[in-house]
Amino acid sequence: MFAGRRVLCLVPARGGSKGLPDKNIAPLQGRPLIAWTIAAATGSAHVDDVVVTTDDDTIAAAAEAAGGRAPFRRPAELAGDAARMVDVISQALQALHESGDTYGWLLLLQPTSPLRTAAHVDAAFARLAASGGRAVVSLCETEHSPRWTGQLPPDGSMADFCGRAETRSNRQELGRFYRLNGAIYLADIDYWRAHHGFLGPKTYAYLMRQDESIDVDAALDLEFAEFLLTRRSNAG
Repeated sequence: MFAGRRVLCLVPARGGSKGLPDKNIAPLQGRPLIAWTIAAATGSAHVDDVVVTTDDDTIAAAAEAAGGRAPFRRPAELAGDAARMVDVISQALQALHESGDTYGWLLLLQPTSPLRTAAHVDAAFARLAASGGRAVVSLCETEHSPRWTGQLPPDGSMADFCGRAETRSNRQELGRFYRLNGAIYLADIDYWRAHHGFLGPKTYAYLMRQDESIDVDAALDLEFAEFLLTRRSNAG
């Protein structure tokens, strides 16, 4: 519960991942990847319901074993590579509404962010309360300045590659840039509906460290997550 209204945590986890087959249930320190996100949700002081939207029965079973619910299956047209998250969320909210479940807040936690914990989730709620906003999205600092990036012509010439002055600048002189890290999306459901997403004039940033922001999309990412979790447990 937050500000007197129920909180839905929605975990999107379709089957059919191409970069890393069965990504959402890939083993990470002996647990399916999705279990780390469900633990972050169920451990939060604010989350009332944890629902997984999936088209895959194996993912649903893993989610339920970890403490989440999978009360419906996502339709096939929302389980392909071209499916938009806004449509996936809308379908899930409608399915839950039809079963009599209503909520005031939507927390979207993607299963590919296993280093995000219940403490991060609760900190995002605290950031929302302090900001006076209606949505919070997690970010981290970029690993490299986007001012050092550019496009190349077919011949590979770097004559016009970004700005010459910027390529000669030290990293510290270029300022700080931030990127969406995919770990936490939180919004008043009416606000989310009005803006067809989490970004809008009353959305505020919740900053996370880079080593908390791993996004598992390939086998190497999973290996890195394993390393970071081992380092975290050893430090604790």
